[in-house]
Amino acid sequence: MSTSTRHDNPVTVIHRLADHSLNRRKMVAGSAAVAVGTALPTGMPSVFAQDATATSGEPVSGGRIVMGLIQEPGQLNDFFNGQSGSFISVLTVDPLFVANTAGEYMPVLASELPTRENGGISEDNLTITYRLQEGLTWSDGEPFTADDIVFTWEVYENPESTPSVGAEYSLVESVTKIDDLSVEVKMTQINPMYLELWQQVLPKHKFDSTAVTQEHEQARIPLGTGPFVITEWKTGDQITLERNANYREEGKPYLDGMTIKITPQKDAAIASFINGELDYLYFIVTGDLPVLTEAQDNGDGVVVWVDDGGTSVEWLWLNNATTGDPSTPHPVLGDKAIREAMDYGVDRQVIIDEVLGGFGTLETSFIFSGWARVEVPPTPYDPDKARQILDDAGWVEGDGGIREKDGVRASLKYQTIAGDQVRELYQQVVQQNMKDIGIELNIENVPSNTIFGSYQEGGILARGEFDILMSRAGYEVDPFDWVSLFTTEQIASEENPSGNTYTFYSNPDVDELAKEALTTLDRDTRQAVYDQIVAIVNEDRPAIALYRSAKAEAWRDHLKGVGTDFFRDRGALYSAADWYIDEA
Repeated sequence: MSTSTRHDNPVTVIHRLADHSLNRRKMVAGSAAVAVGTALPTGMPSVFAQDATATSGEPVSGGRIVMGLIQEPGQLNDFFNGQSGSFISVLTVDPLFVANTAGEYMPVLASELPTRENGGISEDNLTITYRLQEGLTWSDGEPFTADDIVFTWEVYENPESTPSVGAEYSLVESVTKIDDLSVEVKMTQINPMYLELWQQVLPKHKFDSTAVTQEHEQARIPLGTGPFVITEWKTGDQITLERNANYREEGKPYLDGMTIKITPQKDAAIASFINGELDYLYFIVTGDLPVLTEAQDNGDGVVVWVDDGGTSVEWLWLNNATTGDPSTPHPVLGDKAIREAMDYGVDRQVIIDEVLGGFGTLETSFIFSGWARVEVPPTPYDPDKARQILDDAGWVEGDGGIREKDGVRASLKYQTIAGDQVRELYQQVVQQNMKDIGIELNIENVPSNTIFGSYQEGGILARGEFDILMSRAGYEVDPFDWVSLFTTEQIASEENPSGNTYTFYSNPDVDELAKEALTTLDRDTRQAVYDQIVAIVNEDRPAIALYRSAKAEAWRDHLKGVGTDFFRDRGALYSAADWYIDEA
């Protein structure tokens, strides 16, 4: 049933609920409670910033914390589930490499970065040698070796497996064990994302076969090498983690464990956090910041770290196809004029100023992060131009002012994750904006699993069973994986269930340019190609950017050692081995 029957003027509603200004945003961002620390985990770079208060005393061992989680995933193994809730798996699973906010990769389980100088990269850039630290063990005490990396590749390669990993794996030709601490990986072509491989390694000794699906117990609760071990998961309630007694750094983690409370209603989770019932709140987004920064200013024991410079963009994913088939254009969104009119018809500044309390920035560029960012002027709010575009394309006003063309009414289903009240507010803004130009949006929000479930699980995004979905994505060090999501070969189907697309967009020029970008590791050459891709995609508008989120973390002030200098949205979770409680 549609929930679009709310008739409050959205701007009136948001004025009641969001009273923070741009000046306040600048004040908070300028006074973020973070400074560069010195006590960092072995293998992590010294550039990773930590909570400034963590350096005021010696870390204290013992105690437990409670973390809030809004989006409960179907599985916690990130190799099989790309949903943001699964990112908490980094509490239990370490990558070979991790990137800081500058996009610089640092070794974690690896002993070094592969380079030409140390023999890690071949002259033709097609062979990469990965070397592991000595003495690594899984949390159950079994050795972590090159055999596990080879096995992980074999799982990906098995057609009966159902991995959900980046396109960087598609460029791997073979993985060969050299010795217990090193593997040789041959690529089919240059792979600029070679340091994104092995973000999750699978423990070979826990599997009977390389055919692994989401139903496997390791897909739900993964074994890892990280600071904590998942000991219990009560669906819809909580996940219990205990200290990893076999962790590679002596004396860490400092915490005995943590409880992750699952609270589907974001407002309830934020209220619990402010009231002191939660010690850390996972996956803070821009819309949460007005109330959280107010709590910080009120002296409620809340620490909020804000970085306006980077995180994902909030997108309207427009389904360009019908039932997942790009050869059959969507009856409404398949018309480029509709997509262009929507772009000019959205008042993004109202969303930022009135709903988000001034947090967030205007963003239009398809590639907006990392070294390959392409500057594109934000699309102006111009409803008159939007109406003219629709008039010229033959979309005429029908019943209730909603446009029609060739018997097709411009009426669309508009969905995002249920229970996010801030998103629901700017959904109403977008809904009203579209009504003003003659496009009807019917809001029908659903649980996260319904949207982001795999193809096998019937996820509406994977299956193409949607009109407009709203979520965040696109924040990448290197644009290869992001661009691949908009290529034809990534469209999911019965024959390609592991495909991953947001828009069912197919453009042969983008397909060819995406391949061309893989012919060299030279960034200047690749930048020229990505410039062309941005020009095409920004013209075609398979998706519409609403705003660029502020990156943020929030924790209680008695929790120390929280690191913030990480590129990914997993953010401070990478530093969990250093967290400790100081009640002084």
